Amino acid sequence: MKRLPLPVLFTVCGLALATAAPATAQDRPVAPPAPAPATPGETGATKVDKLAEWPTLKNSDVERVVSAVTQLKKPEAAAQELGKRTLLEIGAAAAPMLFGQVTDQAQNHNDRICAVLDELLGPSHAALLAREVKKPKVNLRRYLMLRLCRFTDAELLPVLAAGVKDKDPETAFFAALGTLALGQRDGLAPVLAYAREHWKDTLPLLSELLPKVRSSDTGTWVAEAIAKASVGEQIAGLRLLRWLGTKDHHLILRTYLQSGDHAILKETVNALRVIHGEAAIDNLDVFRTIEMAKEWRAKV
Repeated sequence: MKRLPLPVLFTVCGLALATAAPATAQDRPVAPPAPAPATPGETGATKVDKLAEWPTLKNSDVERVVSAVTQLKKPEAAAQELGKRTLLEIGAAAAPMLFGQVTDQAQNHNDRICAVLDELLGPSHAALLAREVKKPKVNLRRYLMLRLCRFTDAELLPVLAAGVKDKDPETAFFAALGTLALGQRDGLAPVLAYAREHWKDTLPLLSELLPKVRSSDTGTWVAEAIAKASVGEQIAGLRLLRWLGTKDHHLILRTYLQSGDHAILKETVNALRVIHGEAAIDNLDVFRTIEMAKEWRAKV
């Protein structure tokens, strides 16, 4: 059974975000200021009317969907574009049939199917997507949970909380991140654990979602979680503090600026940089890290 890699999901299924960049003019930009946390029935600050049922697929469109999917799977770009255009014309009514095309088989076209679904579906379809998250196909569950977590919709919290128990680690991570992005402390531990092992893959999604819930509380949750933890766990926590910490955590971060461990120093510097509106520099060498740590000790 072929796993749909995280980079494929992020890049093709609507998460085309920047990956870690070298420390030059290409330093990763800081995410924009976080909006207020979503309240029930909302995504961000916009009220969303959720659909209770899928739009009806006309009988005459069933064959069109089948034909369009066939075109989408062909190697020729022109055929793929034709298939995509047809499916977008049909609209969200085609989604249930497209879900059936997502597969766990080694040979698949999941990336193309997911790319179309991304354009067809939005927050108004959240309740309908939530009905599908227990499907047996792993790649379908991953896709659905990834979409749901990015909606940051408080009405989805029960679905996300249940998804944290999914047997598939990636699906469970998406669910946990969704709960954390809604201000739920229970999501922190699984996000910390998964991000520690998959930092580069998770970086784009973490930098997109976590600033939405940045606060004194969320930063303190992280600080408490790593206070007596291993070096590896502290490194993972300091990375999350980039987006969850605030200037209220200066004194805590200052203690990490005293560390003799280069990785700890580097992540502390980066956390402070992002908190203060600067870009993180993920490939700091030892000398520059020491110099920047001195500068930050003088500031905080």
